[in-house]
Parts: sequence; structure tokens; C-alpha cells
Amino acid sequence: MHLNVFTQCSPAPQFKGMWRVPGDRTATGYRSLEYWTARARQLEAACVDALFFADIHGVYDVYRGSWAPAVRHAVQIPSIDPALLLPALAATTRHLGFAVTYSTTYHPPFECARLFSSLDHLTGGRVGWNIVTSYLRSATANGLGDYLDHDERYDRADEYVRVTRALWEESWDADAVVRDAGRDTFTDPTRVHEIDHHGRWFSVRGPHQCEPSPQRTPVLYQAGSSPRGIEFAARHAEVVFLTLADPTTGAEPVADLRATAARHGRDPRAVKALQGTMVMVGRDRAEAKARAEAYNTLWSSEGQLAKWCGWMDIDLSAFPDDTPVDEIRSQASHSFLGFLRRLTPDRTWTVGDVKYLVSRPRRPRVDAPVTLFGTPEQVADRMEQWLEVADVDGFNLIPCPPSGGVDDICDLLIPELQRRGLFRTAYDPLESTLRERYFGPGNRTYSDPARAGAIREG
Repeated sequence: MHLNVFTQCSPAPQFKGMWRVPGDRTATGYRSLEYWTARARQLEAACVDALFFADIHGVYDVYRGSWAPAVRHAVQIPSIDPALLLPALAATTRHLGFAVTYSTTYHPPFECARLFSSLDHLTGGRVGWNIVTSYLRSATANGLGDYLDHDERYDRADEYVRVTRALWEESWDADAVVRDAGRDTFTDPTRVHEIDHHGRWFSVRGPHQCEPSPQRTPVLYQAGSSPRGIEFAARHAEVVFLTLADPTTGAEPVADLRATAARHGRDPRAVKALQGTMVMVGRDRAEAKARAEAYNTLWSSEGQLAKWCGWMDIDLSAFPDDTPVDEIRSQASHSFLGFLRRLTPDRTWTVGDVKYLVSRPRRPRVDAPVTLFGTPEQVADRMEQWLEVADVDGFNLIPCPPSGGVDDICDLLIPELQRRGLFRTAYDPLESTLRERYFGPGNRTYSDPARAGAIREG
């Protein structure tokens, strides 16, 4: 199986209030290079595929019409730019991959192409791009760009990826860099090309500013779950993060993703589906129970509401509790509404229901459909069920508590998975790039049947 570990460069990744767990190191460590290099070495010792950095652009300011609740509860603020960490983390590791979030809504594609080529060079081909279509209106208020409706964001993203991939794959021939000192020629300009792109969203002449990196195109990650998001993922992504309600009902969305990829001429197995899920592990049942008690005690209800209202672009505090959610759906993230439908297809969710769901801590249970909770043996049993029933390829593990949870993944859970033969005990020395980690030795570059032969060989 494939295992990524999810994090953010902020005091409370994902679970609001957990920065208060006694002894947890994330609250101050998030802004420390020493903290992150130690995390990277720890994950590499456990043979994890990649450390995955989520990120946002803007501030959560929808709940109560204010950013104050988000600031009060550290809802992805304060935070630092995760892309700046990657070269330092790569310098202290040899095998661990790194995926970083970068928005197609607020950055020019030419800039994106240069950034990821640079990261791919500096990590030796161990970088992935988590493609996001940003949804926070506060980004517009801060001058990052105009707010776009949901499907328009994906229309822009489709063209964005075409531009960046043209820069990565078509601008430089494989033999363009000659380093001919005698002729005073570092690069043969006849082997470097403009892409001359003119589309609805972008006009980019080229050429690309970087010589080809080890992977040329970084590994492409995506996490949308709306119909438009799944269509985008099936067309472009190599690793797709899903939030499935349970293994049985999750099998259909995974099958749909693979079928949609096939309709685009791609190998369905060339799209790796990873279930995104919280993991909370204890050495025994007593320790697991104690972790669950701490989770319930420290849960930040207002912080969770600030986050979810930002995701939905709906201020739940502004509506009566009996208002059906479908009547006020917005143009922001559609993933949550899709999750509700998958959770209970026949239920009409109201604002009050969502408030309760989001703000109240739900005690982790061994038999919970989404979370991975319990002893290492109990969690491993559940993971095996996901692999067999839902046909996922692995997991994007969200540790809880933030840093102590990483310790538990590395020290408790992974050894149990290794004992069962479900996870590697050493990295394959022939897999030098992140893409090879997913698709095997020799598969260093992006596979796209629609553009076969597009890379210029001179």
C-alpha cells in the first residue's frame, strides 16, 4: 500500500484545538526548520511514501462574517509557506517524497512551472504538486485575484495544467543542454522552444526558464470530490485523495474514478486512489481510550465551525437551524456537500444538522466508518478492509494529535503493517523519484497517451 502523512505549516493541522495536547510540538514547531527536518527523517526511517503539505490562500472569515474566530483558534492561521521547506527537507533525506499545495486560481502558470522545476531539481525528483482551485473569497480581498465560481475554477485549472505541462514537457529537448566550453555554448537554442499558448485564461509564449528536471512534470495530486473535480482528477491526476464514507459505499466512487480515467484514454490503474482519514493509535486499548478522551476534551467547536463555514462559503450562524443546506449551497467547495450525500443519501441535511456534525466532538470508535482508531492491530485490520473492499491503493493519513500522532504512525502502526506484509520495510533502491515510488522503477515521467511523443528528443 501507499502511505502519505498529511500536515500543514500551522499550529493545528486539520483538528482544531489539538495544539493544546500536552507535550505536542506542533504549536511552535510549525515555524521551526529543525522541527520539520526531524519529522522528515522520522518518516523516512518508517519508509513513508511522502510528506503531504496542505495549504490555503486567504483567511477563513465566513463564520460570523469575521476572521476573528479563525485567528483565535489557529484555523490555518498563523501559517508559513510550505514550499520553502522542501529543499531543506530533501537535504536531510534520500528517499522521502514531498507533495506541496499550489493554487491554479491565484498564481501564473509560468511561475508555477518554474517553482516546481526548481523543487524537482533540488529534491532530486521527489516532489509532487497538489493541484487546488482556491475557494476563499478573502484571497480576493487581499489582492490575490478575482473570485471564480466552482466550475469556472476547474475550467481555468484545466488550461493551467495544459500550460504548465507544455512548459515542462515540450519547451526543452532532452539534449538541449550541451555544456560545450569550446564553442561557448551552454544550451543549444535550436533545441529550446516557445510553447506559444493562447487560450481563454492564459497567453504564455515561453520558453520555459528551467532545463528539464528529473521528473519533468512533478507527480500530480488532486483532491476534489465534486463531479467536476473528479472529472478533472481523472483527466490529469496521478494520485487522488478521496474522503469516502466507508469501505463498502466507497467502492463505487473509486470505480467511477478509474472508469472516468479510462474514458480519457488513461490506464485506470495509473490513477492511485488514497483514502484521506484521521488516524489515532494507542499502544493498547487503555492508551487509545485516553487519546480519545483528550480529543473530546480539547476539541475546538468554534474553530471547527470557522473552518467548515469557510469550506462551504456559508455562514451557518446566519440561518435558522431548520434551513435545508441544499437551499443555500454556494460556489465554494462542493466536496462537503458530496460527503453528506454519501454519508446518508436519503437524508435532507439542515443547517442545524451541519452545525451539530461539525461543532460537536465525535468520540473516535474502533468501528467508525471513516476514522482509523484503536490499537495498531485494530487500525491495521480496518486498513486491510479498505484495501480489499473499496479498492483504494493506500491512505493519506491525518495524524491526531499533530506531532504525537506522527510518532504513533511511525512507532506503532507502520511496524504492524510491515509485520503483516502490507507495507515496505525498505525503499526500493531502483525507485529514485517520487513517481517511481508509485509506478515502479523506470517510470520517471508523466504518462499521457493523449500527448504520447510530445517530449522533444531533438
